[in-house]
Amino acid sequence: MHPHLPEILTRLEAVYGKQTRFSSKSALDQLIATILSQRTTYADEKAAYDKLLATYGDWTGVAAAPVAGIEACIQTSNYPEVKAPRIKEVLTTIIERHGSPTLDFLADWPVPEAMEYLMALPGVGHKTTTFVLLFSLRKPVIPVDTHVHRTNQRIGILGPKVTQAKAHQILLELLPADADYLLNYHKLFFKLGQKICRYRHPSCERCPVKEFCAYYAEIKQREAR
Repeated sequence: MHPHLPEILTRLEAVYGKQTRFSSKSALDQLIATILSQRTTYADEKAAYDKLLATYGDWTGVAAAPVAGIEACIQTSNYPEVKAPRIKEVLTTIIERHGSPTLDFLADWPVPEAMEYLMALPGVGHKTTTFVLLFSLRKPVIPVDTHVHRTNQRIGILGPKVTQAKAHQILLELLPADADYLLNYHKLFFKLGQKICRYRHPSCERCPVKEFCAYYAEIKQREAR
């Protein structure tokens, strides 16, 4: 573990507040919302999500809808032509297996089995799976999106060659297996990456944890030469 991680979290909490808000959505609601959110702003994701349900009533109705109709509803979400058939296939698969559109049963499953189930659904990957398990079911997993990956790598919590795909397991081995802790961790680093530690032109001088950051130290060394 990074020797200064407790202080890093304390400083991020001082700026962004302690993050305690889980999702109020069911696991299935969260799954569909997460599919819609990919490469899409929250406002556009919500507009697509709301229009789907306003048009077809519920997930059973969406599953029965034509792909073209689903695609028409989710135009505010980027790549609707990709997401529409995926949403229909996911819903159809779940209904065929369980008789109704629900993932609530996963609440009682161990994490490995729940992850395996979700990742076997059409087009559902690791990041989407961890969003559902942490935010809706409060399982001790940690979503590693581009912001969390970038900030952890720049600070030095993750090694420079650790891929986004491998970062989840490495962080789980480093951090407490506690959903509240992992939610706070994910959201704090997400906010840091979104607001300050951007991919291009990071605002390092404004960063509340810059003195603990390997990336910032490297920049200062280059400037001193």
